[in-house]
Amino acid sequence: MPNAVVLTDFGAPEVLRWQEVVLPEPGPGQVRLKVAAAGVGPTDLAIRSGRLRAFGAAPGGVLGFEAAGTVDLVGPGVTGVSVGDEVAAQLLSLGGYAEFALAEIWTAKPAGVSWEDAAALPASAEAAVRVLDDVRLEGGQTLLLFGGGGSVGIIATQLAVARGARVLSVVRGHDERLVGELGAEPVKLGDTVRADAAVDAAGTGVLREALAAVGDPRRVVSLSDPQAADFGVRVSGPRPQAATAALAETMQMLAAGRLRLRAQRTVPLPEAAEAHRQLEAGTREKLILIP
Repeated sequence: MPNAVVLTDFGAPEVLRWQEVVLPEPGPGQVRLKVAAAGVGPTDLAIRSGRLRAFGAAPGGVLGFEAAGTVDLVGPGVTGVSVGDEVAAQLLSLGGYAEFALAEIWTAKPAGVSWEDAAALPASAEAAVRVLDDVRLEGGQTLLLFGGGGSVGIIATQLAVARGARVLSVVRGHDERLVGELGAEPVKLGDTVRADAAVDAAGTGVLREALAAVGDPRRVVSLSDPQAADFGVRVSGPRPQAATAALAETMQMLAAGRLRLRAQRTVPLPEAAEAHRQLEAGTREKLILIP
């Protein structure tokens, strides 16, 4: 039997445990991957702690929204991909922290893209494309971006700048140079600014400032703040209809050298709890689990 990192309960990182699991079988529209790398993100932490219940994770399940690997089995009705193909995938039903995972959204991994980059891209890129669409960002407008030095923020900055928008990026001092290189203007939490739209890719505690800058909660979106509804702000979730196109577009940008990702650090897959501790401690790197 294969192994996976199982969420045994909601709580501290110790609730993540390496255990034997049943080999998952792909349903209609799914493929099964032999995982070569899986990404870890801030939303994983919010789900694991129990702060965020929006994605249906429960004790006994496996976290992980993004992974890259080799197609091992193709489910009913799936076309355009074959066993042995190398892909990067977004996992709408989670499950990436495992030796085998089921994917609903995927794109081919070009030969020049590493497994680590391929695993770091899917959820962050899809989220970046989605939130910019959610706030209806257009060229000439100003975007206030919280968490601009994170995985989603780095991609969202580049996409917003490519649209012709001005980006004000709320980051800590050590990320000011990075966001400047990406075309954004670094600002600090608490600075008085005005913007047409705001994206919270930081996680919690910034929506009051976002609304003060924008004024209209319809043009503010959060990726994971469980208090978002208290401010009249949406928590943005994956949209399968648009995700495949977003992933394919950003993968081609990455392969062509036109998209920069966050610096990475790898952690052995059985040590996913340690990856969560590192992320909670404020690591500046994208953490990638390697079987």
